[in-house]
Amino acid sequence: MSDENPSAVSEALPANALYVVPQHVEHKPSLRTKLEHRGPAALATTELVALILGGDAKRAAQTLLRRHGLAGITSLSLAELRSAPSMGKAGASRLAAVLELHRRLVREASAERPRLSRPAEVFREVRDIWRARKEHLVGLYLDAQNNLIHRETVSIGSLNTTRTHPREILFPAIQHAALGFILSHNHPSGSVEPSPEDLEFTAAVKRAGELMGIELYDHLVVSAYGFTSMRERGLL
Repeated sequence: MSDENPSAVSEALPANALYVVPQHVEHKPSLRTKLEHRGPAALATTELVALILGGDAKRAAQTLLRRHGLAGITSLSLAELRSAPSMGKAGASRLAAVLELHRRLVREASAERPRLSRPAEVFREVRDIWRARKEHLVGLYLDAQNNLIHRETVSIGSLNTTRTHPREILFPAIQHAALGFILSHNHPSGSVEPSPEDLEFTAAVKRAGELMGIELYDHLVVSAYGFTSMRERGLL
């Protein structure tokens, strides 16, 4: 730029473009992009529902969840979904399909969890151990409805004894958030009578469970000739 002509303008940029700060437009990622980059756990419940509905359905998802809650929408019929504000037929159909899959998964999970309320039901779950040549100590861990949520072989002993520390029995209960548990072990000799050592061991486990707030409901002795429930016998 010449000193003689201060009004001269450089030709590098047009005069109306001098000192213009470029505006950075931040594009909010789509829900699909967010899902792909961060995984489904990163999405809010409203965003997940909006993805299922498709299109620009966040408002419809918000209205649906505000009116019914997440638990409430699982019981809505297809007709009820379609009548929701801003809900398209295609989105309602997709959501109805997802909810039906959820209901079927819940039913399957429930069917796979036998309810153990009687010693005979417990025996059906553990009778496979009567064939074992060594003593097997098995723990059955239950939820608040006495549904079996986990089975674990806690220890395998010698020909006629198996003993383990109560912490080894209680650890699976804590791990699986069990409310209570049932023990069972086999007698390879064929006897179904609890030995004095069985009774002493059971009492120690029961005391340890009480300290943890996890109840020992029963302890079964199993053999080829049947079973004995310590609870039924008044030994627990």
